[in-house]
Amino acid sequence: MIDLEQSELFKYLKESIENQLEWGETNSWSTSDFEKLSVKIQEKTGVMLSVSTLKRIFGRVDYQSTPSLTTLNTLAKFVDYEDWRAFRNTLIPRVSVKTDICKEPIFEQEIASGKKYNRLFITVLLSGLILVLTGFLANRFVLNKDKVNDATFHFSSKTILTQGLPNSVVFDYDASAANVEDSVFIAQSWDTNRKMQVNRTGKHHSSIYYYPGYFRAKLIIGDRIVREHDIQIKTDGWLGLIEAEWGKEPLYFKKSEITQSQGIAISGELLKRYKVDLLLDAPEVRFYNQKEITGVMTNNFNFETDLKTGAGTAGNMCQRVEVLLQSKNDIIIVPLISPACIGDIALIADGFYTDSKQDDLSGFGCDLSEWTNLKIDCKNSQIKFSINDKLVYSTMIKNGATEIVGVQYRFKGPGFVRNTRLKGWNNKEVIF
Repeated sequence: MIDLEQSELFKYLKESIENQLEWGETNSWSTSDFEKLSVKIQEKTGVMLSVSTLKRIFGRVDYQSTPSLTTLNTLAKFVDYEDWRAFRNTLIPRVSVKTDICKEPIFEQEIASGKKYNRLFITVLLSGLILVLTGFLANRFVLNKDKVNDATFHFSSKTILTQGLPNSVVFDYDASAANVEDSVFIAQSWDTNRKMQVNRTGKHHSSIYYYPGYFRAKLIIGDRIVREHDIQIKTDGWLGLIEAEWGKEPLYFKKSEITQSQGIAISGELLKRYKVDLLLDAPEVRFYNQKEITGVMTNNFNFETDLKTGAGTAGNMCQRVEVLLQSKNDIIIVPLISPACIGDIALIADGFYTDSKQDDLSGFGCDLSEWTNLKIDCKNSQIKFSINDKLVYSTMIKNGATEIVGVQYRFKGPGFVRNTRLKGWNNKEVIF
C-alpha cells in the first residue's frame, strides 16, 4: 500500500495529468480516452502504459497495489518532470514547511534555541558522516559487483498453434548468469509492465495469448532488457470476438457465425443470442485478420475497405469505429464516428499523432448506419485518408518503413465489414 505521504503525492500527480489534458474528471472518461492517453504517453516518454494499467491508476478498476517505479517515472515525465523523484522533491519541501510550523509553540522554540542550535550542528555533522560512509560502501558494492555481458543470456520461444486463438507460447530462457540479487522477468509484448517474474535458474515459461498481433517479447534482468525477439500470433482467416479485461478470456465467435456472403459481421441478433447487453454499455466488438504477409511496406501501400455499424443505439450513439493496420512494431489507427461526435477522436499513423483537441478531424465524421468506404494511400511516406472518395486528411509518417502484417476493426456494438483489400508498391494485392 502507498503510505499517507506517498498517497498525497500520487494524488497531486494524477491531478497534474488531468489538468494538462483538460478532458474533464477521470470518472467520466471512456475506454477510448484511456487508449488515447496511452498513445500520448508513449509519444512523449517512449514508454507505453497499457489501458488496464491507466484505469487502475485513475481508480476505474479496483487495485490496491503500489504503482511500479517505472510507471511513476513515466507519469512524472509526461507532466514534464525528469522522473518521480524530481516530482516528489518539488512537493515535499512545501509539505515539510507546513509540518514544521505546527510542531512547537513559538515560546518553546525561544526557550530551547541554544539547545536547538547545538542539536542542529550535531545532526548535520552526523548526517554528513553517514552520507560519506554510505557513498563509500555503495561505490565499493558497485565496483565489486559482477558485470554480466548480455550475450550470456538466451531467450527464444515457440507457439503451440500455427494459427488460431487462444494460443500458448513456450519461452525457453537461460538467465543463470544473472546476479543473485537481480529478479528475472519475461514480458509477453512491448509493454514491460505486463511482465511475469520467473525463476532465475529455470529454463521454461509458458503464457497464453488471447489476442492476435505482432509482439516483441523481452527477457528482463532487474530493470534491464537483455534479450528480445518478435512473436506473431496469427488468426485462421477472420476472427471475431468481444474484448475482455486484460488477462481474461474474451468471447470468441465461431467463424461460421460471422461469415456472410459479402464479408463478415457481428450483428445485433448474434449478440442477443449470446445474451450480450446492448443497452447500458455497448460491447467492445473486434475483428482481426493477422497472417503472413511479405513485401507490403508502411511507406508505400494502398488499403481499402467498406464498413458500417447499423443504427446508433443507446450504448453507442456516436457509432465509434476504429480501423487498424498492424505492422511489425508499428500501428495505424483511423477513427470513424458520427459527425456530432468528432470532438473526441484521435488519428495515429506510424509515429504521427494528432487528435481533435488540437486539429480539425471533422472529415472523419460520417453516417456509419450506411456502408462507408475508407481508403488509405501512402506513397513515399506521405499518407492520405479518404472517406467515400473524399480526401479528409494527409500527413507524413514519421517512423521507418516496416511490413504490414494484419488488419483490425474496433466497433462498439454490432459491426459489418466487406471488400477489404491491401496492395503493395509492386501491385501485390492481399484480399482479406
